[in-house]
Amino acid sequence: MSSEQPSDIAAPPANPLFVFEHSLFVGMYVSGILYGISLLMYIGTMQGLLKKRRISRTSIRARKFFMVYSTVMFLLLTIDIAVNAIWAQLCWINGRDGPGGVTGFIVTQVSVWYQTLGSTTVVIMIFMGDALLLYRMWLIWGQNLYVLVLPLLAYLAAFALALIQLVVAAKPGANFFGGQAINFGTPYYTITIALNVVITCMIAFRLRRLSKTVSRALGTDSSKMYTSVSSMLIESAAPYSLVGIMFLIPYALESQTALSFGQVWAKLTCICPQMIVYRVVCGKAWGKDTVNQAESAVVFGANPGSGGTTLHTNHLNTLEEQSSEKFSAGKSDKTLASADKV
Repeated sequence: MSSEQPSDIAAPPANPLFVFEHSLFVGMYVSGILYGISLLMYIGTMQGLLKKRRISRTSIRARKFFMVYSTVMFLLLTIDIAVNAIWAQLCWINGRDGPGGVTGFIVTQVSVWYQTLGSTTVVIMIFMGDALLLYRMWLIWGQNLYVLVLPLLAYLAAFALALIQLVVAAKPGANFFGGQAINFGTPYYTITIALNVVITCMIAFRLRRLSKTVSRALGTDSSKMYTSVSSMLIESAAPYSLVGIMFLIPYALESQTALSFGQVWAKLTCICPQMIVYRVVCGKAWGKDTVNQAESAVVFGANPGSGGTTLHTNHLNTLEEQSSEKFSAGKSDKTLASADKV
């Protein structure tokens, strides 16, 4: 046995980037799982969009839009995953024996060009996802332009700050998660995530209000596709907002644990909008006609007068007929019946 006591054994040298490496590893591991989920959802969406069927010109335009939107988002996500995988390999395997080891590689290569490319793809996904959420909010609020004014201003402000942060972080020796980049990153992420929270709350509030009418019209079981908790979470992109808050707090404090949450949040920028598109393709999303019928039922129900009861009943019956058509469409070639209504 060795005569050395535990206290005589030299401790390994301290690693100043210990938390950074662990956060990166955990974030990449979870990202791989989320990428698989995104791949399955993309395949399911494209299968629904590529089925042969008779469709109107409006539906053709909607189908082409969703195909392009879903494909671009998935390609951007793939680039982000690939860039992180390559950088991690060069860091932990190829760069282990280089000058300064892993720590030296991280310090010198944190702003390498392909890392900037990965950050750029994430920013594009964020703004593509937010654009879809803004559109859905406008649609669910009865196409009311006034609800878009402040969110749209925040959207444009965040876009300007994102461009500045990308330029600053791309400079040699810069760090996307520290230094000067964080001076622009903190207000950018604050505005973006605050925008997500506002959109989530507005959509959830609106759906909660309209869901009561839908439940009365269709019954508890038949209305679940519109009024269930899961449908509201998906339509409002609640997971996207929640993880965004979890990322923003450590990022603003310049904690390296922000990297793990940032990796997950970046993947949700693709997954949450894709889940909404998938619901549209399956005919389960809130569409223009669904909102209008539910909204009309609320109005007629709130103003009972001469003929008010008849009008209210007619609107509820129309909504029930639309729901029945969507359920039957799921077993035939009409899964995209709601695409031309969105």
